[in-house]
Amino acid sequence: MSKKLTALALLAGLGGACCWWQWGGTASHTSSSTAPAARVDSAPAPQEATAATLRFVEMRLPFQYERGDSGRALPVEPTGGGVAIADFDGDSQPDLFFAQGVPLASQPSPEASADVLLRNMGDRRFEDVSTPAGLGAVGYGAGVTCGDYDADGFLDAYVTRYGVNTLWRNRGDGSFEDATSLAEVGCAMWSLGSAFADLDGDADLDLFVANYADFNPADAPFARNPSTGEPTYGAPENFAGQPDVLYANDGTGRFEDVTASAGISDTGRGMGVLATDFDRDGLVDVLVANDAQNNALWHNRGGGRFEDVALAWGVGVNAQGLTEANMGIAYGDTDSDGLPDVFMTHLVNEHDTLWRVKSANPGDVTFRDETYAAGLGLASRRFTGWGAAMADFDHDGMLDIIVANGHLRHEQNQPFAYGNPPLLWRNVGQGRFASVGPHAGPHFQASHQARGLAVGDLDGDGDMDAVMVHHYTASVVLWNETPPAGSAVTFRLLGRTSRSPIGARLVCQAASRQFTRTVDGGGSYLSTNDSAIHFGLGETGHVQQLSVVWPLGHTESRHDLVAGETYTIHETDPAAVGNSP
Repeated sequence: MSKKLTALALLAGLGGACCWWQWGGTASHTSSSTAPAARVDSAPAPQEATAATLRFVEMRLPFQYERGDSGRALPVEPTGGGVAIADFDGDSQPDLFFAQGVPLASQPSPEASADVLLRNMGDRRFEDVSTPAGLGAVGYGAGVTCGDYDADGFLDAYVTRYGVNTLWRNRGDGSFEDATSLAEVGCAMWSLGSAFADLDGDADLDLFVANYADFNPADAPFARNPSTGEPTYGAPENFAGQPDVLYANDGTGRFEDVTASAGISDTGRGMGVLATDFDRDGLVDVLVANDAQNNALWHNRGGGRFEDVALAWGVGVNAQGLTEANMGIAYGDTDSDGLPDVFMTHLVNEHDTLWRVKSANPGDVTFRDETYAAGLGLASRRFTGWGAAMADFDHDGMLDIIVANGHLRHEQNQPFAYGNPPLLWRNVGQGRFASVGPHAGPHFQASHQARGLAVGDLDGDGDMDAVMVHHYTASVVLWNETPPAGSAVTFRLLGRTSRSPIGARLVCQAASRQFTRTVDGGGSYLSTNDSAIHFGLGETGHVQQLSVVWPLGHTESRHDLVAGETYTIHETDPAAVGNSP
């Protein structure tokens, strides 16, 4: 290990973030050699922040996450749950799939809550079809990720749980069957984040599962309030981390645990997971957000082998060399340089962190923490962040950022609120953001206990909406009512040779501007964004060229496309050249 990396690792060990279960809030960790005396955002001028804003209208959904509060302060209670936006029934309208929690028990009762599927009926209406879809009570749900693991043309859902996870196979007739045992992907630990992606280059979807911590409910309470003696949540350091798991798809509907042979050796407390090709070498890598531990970035070396390069590439710790309470992940090009960046949510008194890529050479990846230069540091220090997403909400060609927030517990004399408002940052160009949440609508002015977050165009009007999972109250759709600053175009990819578009990269050339987007596995916090790729185009209404780099590496293009449309791009044979939508 180089002296630089050794120093970073030492700093991370000395300055580990005070984690989210700990009594009394977070401590402040600094290093006299690396941390500045004071941090001030290089924020946009006030007139930039108010000149234009983003606007959303809240609609409550017929779903409320069940924490399973026990009075014993079980550590699972404040952590769930997630939502997936995906078209499960093939009607071109994205549906909503929610992982559901239940009171912890040795066996779920027939009356226990089940995972929930809300079918999109159009006209901003959703219908709960969970029962006819066959979604029964099978355990304490946390997160959900989607992918067509059996390549039958229908999206399946994988739900992480405390206990045994569930693979819901989509039958294609509006119903699901529990295929967990047949597929051998139960992973009987406390799983949180997960992601489907082709990680071994054989054209089918493999599965990466991030596991959190080991605890026995019978041993609760794990900590008590020193003033009242009431149960409270213990610190993560008191619980051993659990190993992450990599399942390889054998192409027959079954998976094999290849964690050891792949070199995946992380036993951090894994939360968020993102699968994408970070170094553009044609192989999908995996980033894991570890709570109060260094992040892990598993670089795909090919041949089924992975290497953790998080510290070497600059995303293991923050700019001060400090470990943070890493939770949710968003990924996208925030400074319009064609290189997607990493955004991660954290605990109150830390800050959400933005790492930008600073090398344009394929295979050479160097991230740099530019949180404060981007204007994202100060506002996020007040809140505890979970789900996060990047989307061009106003069609000006630049990705904005939305974050779901909510603290972990009530505490005596705490200087921060239990409920938090969401954060919303508008991209104002030149790599800078303006906080516009207070002007974005009543939902952003109120406090919530929010966790999962996903984005997608739910009403087919061409702009990006958001869904947030709440504790103690109904989950919501945030309908995007922002006056557009330009036009937009949307693409849905259908794989052939690659089977799935997860891992693809799209480059859109419109007028003098070029936009880059990726199709990722996992992301946010325990949630899945709609896989359709949305490009805000600014003032131009014409796309000269769209180039798609498919997961297995070949590129094809489409030309002369118009804004305001949704195009379905069917992957052709790698030797063919396609020029029509």
